[in-house]
Amino acid sequence: MKKTVKLIVSGDGGVGKTSFLNRLIHDNFDDNSKLTKGVDFFSKNLTVNGHEYNFVMWDFAGQNQFKHLLSNFVDGSIAAFILFDLSRFNTLESAEEWIKKLNENGKISVFLLGTKCDIINFHECKIFDEYVSGIINKYNNIIGYLKISSKTGYNVKEAFNSLLNRISN
Repeated sequence: MKKTVKLIVSGDGGVGKTSFLNRLIHDNFDDNSKLTKGVDFFSKNLTVNGHEYNFVMWDFAGQNQFKHLLSNFVDGSIAAFILFDLSRFNTLESAEEWIKKLNENGKISVFLLGTKCDIINFHECKIFDEYVSGIINKYNNIIGYLKISSKTGYNVKEAFNSLLNRISN
């Protein structure tokens, strides 16, 4: 019998949440992806340590008018991915607001993902890494951080597997 596991995927609009989920679930990338309006969800069946799971990942629109929806869906979630765009520092600053919003509804484990690493120079993102370190030190429910590219697939599966490893321990 499959156990259903609920995960939250949030972050500002245009950071690549839907692209991340499309790469993770369907192993594809759509250059013409549209902004999510409201809430969407993706599902992934997986066997972990001999047990079957159905991971349901809730994709939240990042625009301010949809932030209130997050509170309605946190209940029952075991973890969250919060994404930010490595080419737009303001989306990292907003990531902390998403963490606070999640924490208002119960502290769940949070994994931070810096997206679009294919379009930035890794040496230029040192300021991002330093800011993320500050966030990790400030909140005790941050369980990881990776840079990903949904376009190339870089670190997408690793992010999901890292989250699974950390929440299953």
